[in-house]
Amino acid sequence: MTPSDPPPPIHEGTNYDYGDPVDGLGSGADDPEEDEATRAVKRRERLEQNRISARESRKRKKNMIEELQRTVITLSRENKELNERNESLRRELVEIGSKNPGVVNIQALMSCSGEGGTGG
Repeated sequence: MTPSDPPPPIHEGTNYDYGDPVDGLGSGADDPEEDEATRAVKRRERLEQNRISARESRKRKKNMIEELQRTVITLSRENKELNERNESLRRELVEIGSKNPGVVNIQALMSCSGEGGTGG
């Protein structure tokens, strides 16, 4: 910078009397009460949004748990029916095997009848 150059402005684009932008609208940054009030409003809004979000999350979780409970009931019922059907078929097969020895290995049926049908 040469001695003939003017000094640069301290706060370019500001009104030096108030520290506000030249457009005159003001940012409110120098008013502690307004700044505090703005922060309080934003905090209340944020807390309210958080409450709403938490409420919706709890509702989704409740619905998901209810749906899982219905699924458990349905699958348990289906499992019971299938186990009953399996036992019925095993009894029928044992009966057929006793009427026709040599066709069905009754010992193999008897040994796996308590294993849920995994043997055979």
